[in-house]
Amino acid sequence: MVNSSKNHSAARHLLLEVMSGGPMRAFLAIVLGFLVGSVFIVSTDEAFQSALGYFFSRPSDALVAAAAAIGAGFVALFEGSIYNGSSSDVVTATRPITETLRLSAPLILAGLGIALGFRVGLFNIGGTGQLLAGAAGAAFVSTKFELPVGLHLLIAVLAAVAAAALWGGIVGFLKARTGAHEVIVTIMMNYIALSLVTWMMRTPGILQDPEVSGQPKTAAPSSSAQLPALLGNDYALHAGLLMAIAATFFYWWFMERSVLGFTFRMVGKNEAAAKVAGVNVNRTYILAMAFSAGFVGLAAANQALGRSAGFPPSLHGGIGFDA
Repeated sequence: MVNSSKNHSAARHLLLEVMSGGPMRAFLAIVLGFLVGSVFIVSTDEAFQSALGYFFSRPSDALVAAAAAIGAGFVALFEGSIYNGSSSDVVTATRPITETLRLSAPLILAGLGIALGFRVGLFNIGGTGQLLAGAAGAAFVSTKFELPVGLHLLIAVLAAVAAAALWGGIVGFLKARTGAHEVIVTIMMNYIALSLVTWMMRTPGILQDPEVSGQPKTAAPSSSAQLPALLGNDYALHAGLLMAIAATFFYWWFMERSVLGFTFRMVGKNEAAAKVAGVNVNRTYILAMAFSAGFVGLAAANQALGRSAGFPPSLHGGIGFDA
């Protein structure tokens, strides 16, 4: 029993250290990602597989095929995500980097939320459900109200954050009051959110698009509640990227400079010591899950309001799990 407790404590400490960030860890994660990607590229390349058949008689063929496959793969990655030099016009050539930035915004926002949970020692696996709850809140405000430009967008974003935070706070409350493990509860809440939001999208008067019947879909958000484009109509990049950048700075300030952030980190590092210091750990769990989900709610606002059309339940796109 003692050894098991020590192993659990060591594993938890290691996980907290890895999740706490740092430039070197980020660099190593990127390098490892490229190495793993290279292995998959080479292992699925037909020329390399063919050269393996006579590897010991002429190993250079396999090495050349592997290098060619990796080179072609990363060139395709660069052209698809950064710059497409074979395009005939500037807009098409530079669109890949703008799409990379656009698609990275919800991952950044949701990732901040999941990271906050890790800093408190909580495993928030409910990003999908929290994103759907937030998207439902944003959709309701953006389709049911007519407000001035700017104010409408702000309230819709706040509605997404509040709805997601409420959904995550339920998990924190259950953990604090009953000891229910947040991993199990958040996974179950994902399915509940998916079914609930789908029902709302099928129900007239709630979120269903009045022009669509037979399939779950929201109405298009009002133009006054849409995230504005950053580079004009030729690109899909919108202000969600600015929201992700601002949220990143806020996350740093909140976790490293605020009293509540210090409390979160204290509980994450040593729950027993935090209790001795007078911290209400159960209350901290509730707040931490709410704040964690609130950042995911920003990702929901990005997804729901960064478009001119309605959206189906598949809007979540697996972002919660990817985060």
